[in-house]
Amino acid sequence: MIKNIVKKHLVDQYGDFTLVRLTGGYTNETFLLKGTTPPLVAKVASSLTPDIHNEINCLKKMTHTGIAPKVYDVFKERNVHITILEYREGQNGQSLLDHHDIDRTNDLYRFLGKTLSKDIHSQKYTFTSDGIRTCNLHELNINLDFVPKDLIRDSKEILEKLHDQQEDWVLTHGDYGMHNVLFTANNQLTVLDWEWSEWANPLIDIGWVCWFTHLHYPEHAKRLNALFLKEYQTHAKIDLSAEKVKGYCVYKVWKILMKVQHAPQQVQQEWIRRLKWTIETDII
Repeated sequence: MIKNIVKKHLVDQYGDFTLVRLTGGYTNETFLLKGTTPPLVAKVASSLTPDIHNEINCLKKMTHTGIAPKVYDVFKERNVHITILEYREGQNGQSLLDHHDIDRTNDLYRFLGKTLSKDIHSQKYTFTSDGIRTCNLHELNINLDFVPKDLIRDSKEILEKLHDQQEDWVLTHGDYGMHNVLFTANNQLTVLDWEWSEWANPLIDIGWVCWFTHLHYPEHAKRLNALFLKEYQTHAKIDLSAEKVKGYCVYKVWKILMKVQHAPQQVQQEWIRRLKWTIETDII
């Protein structure tokens, strides 16, 4: 169904091509248009979700940095939204660690720190959103019925300690980390999947890298997160308060809990487990 819609809209403009589903950094609704010159990517999503519009606005803003794919075109049909993107070479960052390539993973974490500080967080908030979400920390409603009351109570206590100021906001990716990048042999980094980007405190992205590594790869987290944080601080000074980092990670988990409130129970329970883990764990 999706492939037929993509072919119908794009064959006249881009000629004959074969659709190849992409994995490893791209979402499952992303296809390589094999046979076009230059190679192109079609990202397919429901036009009813605000995430895709948020991503397009963010990608356009990031064009000059070279770290994100360029947006070439946008097509809509009924409830389907097709974004045509530049194709980028590279290996999914997470697969490096999954294949035990420790030296390359070390390099990757250094480049994650450098890219985040120099190319992403250097985009300062000027009190104009440019069609990109703004952080809603102060309006966050965390009274979801399926979340245990003790976790709601503990979350509120942690979040109330965050004195979030718009003056500190920068462009944040929202799901930054090795799982959402492509990394080439000559150390070129491409950052993918900007749907959750927002103007917010930089500790959201910094904390999320450390959170993801600590949760999924605890045996490597101390070394990799230290490399990432050291490189970030080489290019941008920031107060890495452990309490604030935990607070912004709790904020991110609650944002996801809100997204899964109508998901299957096992999905909700997994994110409840992760919320509890986040509250109880020193992220950095």
